[in-house]
Amino acid sequence: MARTLTEESRQIPVYADVDVAVCGGGPAGVAAALAAARNGASVLLLENQLCFGGQATGGMMNRLGPYHDQQAIILGGIPREVVDGLVGIGAAHPPIPCPHDDPDRYWVPFDPEALKVLLDGMIEQAGVDVLLQTLVTDVIRQEDRLCGVVIENKSGRQAVFARRVIDATGDADVAARAGAPCGKGRETDGLMQPMGLLSKLNALDLAQARPHVISHYAELTDEARRLRTTGGIAPERVHCGTDNLLRKDETYFNASHAHGMDGTDAQHITQVAIRARREIWRNLQFMRERVPGWESAHLAATASLLGVRETRCIQGEYTLTLDDVESGRDFDDGICRYACWIDTHGVVPGEKPECEGRPLQPGVSYTIPFRSLLPKLVDNLLVAGRCFSGTHEARASARMIPACMAMGQAAGTAAALSVREGLTPRELPAELLRDLLRRQGVIL
Repeated sequence: MARTLTEESRQIPVYADVDVAVCGGGPAGVAAALAAARNGASVLLLENQLCFGGQATGGMMNRLGPYHDQQAIILGGIPREVVDGLVGIGAAHPPIPCPHDDPDRYWVPFDPEALKVLLDGMIEQAGVDVLLQTLVTDVIRQEDRLCGVVIENKSGRQAVFARRVIDATGDADVAARAGAPCGKGRETDGLMQPMGLLSKLNALDLAQARPHVISHYAELTDEARRLRTTGGIAPERVHCGTDNLLRKDETYFNASHAHGMDGTDAQHITQVAIRARREIWRNLQFMRERVPGWESAHLAATASLLGVRETRCIQGEYTLTLDDVESGRDFDDGICRYACWIDTHGVVPGEKPECEGRPLQPGVSYTIPFRSLLPKLVDNLLVAGRCFSGTHEARASARMIPACMAMGQAAGTAAALSVREGLTPRELPAELLRDLLRRQGVIL
């Protein structure tokens, strides 16, 4: 039997009493906080890292998902505002509709460091109150209503009362603590997409190195395998680099896959981070000695945040399905539009699901219903980002950064609007919300 400790009850100070508390400052949380504040709500944004942006900054995910359906731009509002801001300072390429099999244009390369500063400025301008390096550790609930959260940081343990709470943690941490029903991974066995850790190398001549690696891949793989069995330094997976689309002297790597791990398990997170850093270093040493173009390459950075693709998701009032995505379904309560291939990353090594990598047809996009942001059984709580209510395959398309921002804008707008109207989010008329979103540039 596991040892336990009974904590003594105690009084804790109340840090704030706000209209909207946003838990998580990643793409969804930032958009939610901006939208709520711009719609007149008092907002506190809580983030456990030292910067806003989540995977897009701390995770060093240097490519935004598509803004288009291969034929036309389908994202406006805050997602478009963010990318336009990056383009304006020379820190991103503009989104351009193109076929899905043109990866150099399908995605939007950008500078994660520039995004940190851009988001800081947008949040400050909107009048959002913020706390960094602050973890949400518990919820304040009265019957079936969420009334706030408990936080911990360097100042200690404090309470935040809020008329609406938005869970933008990516892992449905707040929803789970509030008792909302949640699932994990794929429905058949609970297995989740693999985690990874991004890195960046400088002074790698990718134009020279990539053709060599492609033509000698079998030899390099065999050599790495031989070295591993004899105690030499070699990576588990030989990798030449994902892209250097923004700046030719900066090559990003999105290469590692840790299967069978759970991004809500602290031990798993620890193990994956340590192994991934070791693997990145071994790949550098191995390639530098064997591949032309790698001679001067050096490790510039590794991400401070694991690349977690999938963990918990809520069971919402509606669950988005693969058929909804691929058929381009329009919902009466749709709050944003999106289109991306089914980016599942096989949950078992060597396994490739039938739908993995399957593109949507050109011109096809789907909407995400507001009901998918509303967890069952708990009122005054909304969810935004990759922990929304969807099947394993549907979330594989809609988990992209621009879609998370779009969901965040909808959740923040709904939170502020429901406070103003004196309704719970579940009672909010969908068309009232959709009209307001349209007026704020959202494409529905």
